[in-house]
Amino acid sequence: MQPTASRWVQPGQDRWLTGPAGRSAAPWRLLCIPHAGGGASAFRPWEAFTGPDVELLVAQLPGRESRFPEPALDRVAPVVDGLATALGRLAPKPTLIFGHSMGAMIGYELAARLVGEASPHAPRTLIVSGRTAPGSSSTLGDLLGLDDAGFADALAARYDGIPAALLADRELMAVFLPTLRADFRMVAEYRPDPAACPRLPCPILALGGADDIHAAPERLTAWQDFTTAGFMREIFPGGHFYLAADPAWVVARVLAARSMV
Repeated sequence: MQPTASRWVQPGQDRWLTGPAGRSAAPWRLLCIPHAGGGASAFRPWEAFTGPDVELLVAQLPGRESRFPEPALDRVAPVVDGLATALGRLAPKPTLIFGHSMGAMIGYELAARLVGEASPHAPRTLIVSGRTAPGSSSTLGDLLGLDDAGFADALAARYDGIPAALLADRELMAVFLPTLRADFRMVAEYRPDPAACPRLPCPILALGGADDIHAAPERLTAWQDFTTAGFMREIFPGGHFYLAADPAWVVARVLAARSMV
């Protein structure tokens, strides 16, 4: 039986981060960053599998859930600014950064920022999920010029993580489209020069789905070029949103990354 979910709070009343109450004294911190269009609620199931020794924090980006009235951001830099500032208000502790899809891209840039600033919040391990390494070609540019109906249809055809009920409700979909468009623009226009990207002094663990057509397992290996420490790759059954099928298994692997330090 899973424990009863606790109330989620914003540590320090910071809108960028949220997580279960009562975990601030935990010796480890796990910061999770959602996929495009995703909010912090995507990681609520993880609360049951992290335990009292892990402070679970989830990034809440503008344009969704509790921050729905705010315009979504379509560039990586201001997102990293917000998250780095929010972390800077907290007491430092050993930290894992986990990001899925767009979240992996943001997680790498956040880790690079924290390392570059010699921040005490720099991660002990970076876990990237469902995302190819910086410099990989993007196939999303063709989505940006589509009208709303075409954009929604393209998302339905390419991704299996958007609820069918949302895709079928055009009026409701129209409400979420500005955030989705901003997120996909952020991903499509993120084209750093791999040669200029810093190699992190922390290990990287790359996770993915065996049937993920957006981040094929063999392409995840390129992440090894972005660390001067250890690298590991693990593949789970499923597609791009493999992590929703068995969160207990995924969380256990994520937390095991503490031993990579």
